[in-house]
Amino acid sequence: MLKHIEHLLVQDQLTTIRRSGISSTDFRAGMIEIGRLMSYVFADTLEKEKLTVKTPLGISEGIKIKDKKDIVVINVLRAAIPLVDGILRVFTESKCGVVGAWREDIPPFKVNLNYARIPPVENKIVIIADPMLATGNTLNAILNEIKNQGIPKRIILFNVIASGEGIEKVSRHHNDLEIYTCAIDNEVNSDGYIVPGLGDAGDISFGKPHEK
Repeated sequence: MLKHIEHLLVQDQLTTIRRSGISSTDFRAGMIEIGRLMSYVFADTLEKEKLTVKTPLGISEGIKIKDKKDIVVINVLRAAIPLVDGILRVFTESKCGVVGAWREDIPPFKVNLNYARIPPVENKIVIIADPMLATGNTLNAILNEIKNQGIPKRIILFNVIASGEGIEKVSRHHNDLEIYTCAIDNEVNSDGYIVPGLGDAGDISFGKPHEK
């Protein structure tokens, strides 16, 4: 399932963080806000039940979200840190896992997944936060790691910009994945970056790492 989020506030924030030369502070703030807004959109798909509540003056009908304690958010280091911050501001009772994965710079862009600390996922709603879905190799490796640990009730990607190639690849290997993305850019260049995209989200947020 693919959900292209076209909400005006999301698209306004996306336009802001795409701009070349944006400061790390403004970029992180935009990512946090996008994570928060995406969470509101996704929340409408959660199971709910009707109930009554006693107010100071009487009885009112209301609803309760049944699933909100069953959410596990997966933070894909390091680019997803601000995005996860926004998600956790909405789903405050979520558990949070961390995955460290890096993609080699030359085709076929082999993925090295060298760190994974993931809470139990069996029958949980798992949200993977990753700003960019380019070749799809990293996400496929992460999905395989998650499914090796249990079978989630639902598995969702919160993604800011996706490529058509990446969507096709992960959907082919994991047809149960629900993809929420704010933009679809169809080109992936020879370096494995989405064009026009927004560049390297981790470097913009936190600075380029020291080259050894």
